[in-house]
Amino acid sequence: MSLQIVRATPDQVPELSRIIFEAFRGIHQRHNFPLDVPSLELGTLMAGMLTGRPDFYGVTAIQDGKIVGSNFVQISDEVAGIGPITVDPICQSRGVGRALMQNIVDWALKNHGPMVRLMQDGFNMASLSLYTSMGFAVVEPIALMELEPAERVDASVRPLTCDDLPACDALCRRVIKVSRKNELRFFIEHGSDMGFVPHGRFKAGQLAAYVVPGFLGHAVAESTDDFLVAITQAARNAPAPARKVFLPVRNNDLFRQALKRQMRVVKLMSLMALGPYEDPMLPSTGAAWSPSIEC
Repeated sequence: MSLQIVRATPDQVPELSRIIFEAFRGIHQRHNFPLDVPSLELGTLMAGMLTGRPDFYGVTAIQDGKIVGSNFVQISDEVAGIGPITVDPICQSRGVGRALMQNIVDWALKNHGPMVRLMQDGFNMASLSLYTSMGFAVVEPIALMELEPAERVDASVRPLTCDDLPACDALCRRVIKVSRKNELRFFIEHGSDMGFVPHGRFKAGQLAAYVVPGFLGHAVAESTDDFLVAITQAARNAPAPARKVFLPVRNNDLFRQALKRQMRVVKLMSLMALGPYEDPMLPSTGAAWSPSIEC
């Protein structure tokens, strides 16, 4: 059986969205975890975004004339974030996933830069083995958590505008050592269309934290309290898919305080990196951060 890896295009969205939905449903149901992609409609939204945005590069696997999988990499900023990678359940364990991953990794290293990262489900031993064999290393254990929105409005938190980008970028570079300015700009300009509205916490007129809620988002803060205030305020008017956050479990204070605020652990995941990786600012400094599903 011949396998081709070609550029993903918008006209493939109907079949790509079906595979995204069925692949995520299959692996999560087998392990009795809530679905990351609970509906075909969300799969369609994802496929449309992934094939339509210029800051994503994607490929499709075609076997004997049929689409059997896809993989994508976000190239908004200096870190290339891989995912989602999905293979039609009837074609899994046949080398399609490895071919898709190798193609995207090779493309990212050649065309974007040396820093490549992804988020891996802790229960998926096959993907852990595959990514490790390709050179990725686990750099951070992560808990995906459901947010409990704040009950009252906090006047120190407001939606971000593009005027806030310089301050957000400076905070991001200081805490997590890389820039995510272009990614943040996208959510400031378009996040309201999807319910992922970035918010910032300001104290005495100075930025103390910013968050993009949901599994597509990320967050950076001066302190645990700033992080939690900002993220729970951002969740107040957010739809259910945006009421999630990835927390590094090595930050014991942040994790413990999140649990005290009635946040619930959904599953454990691993942030994996290929190429240069510098640890974000350690929790002992008081800072807090959250990666996205991409990196």
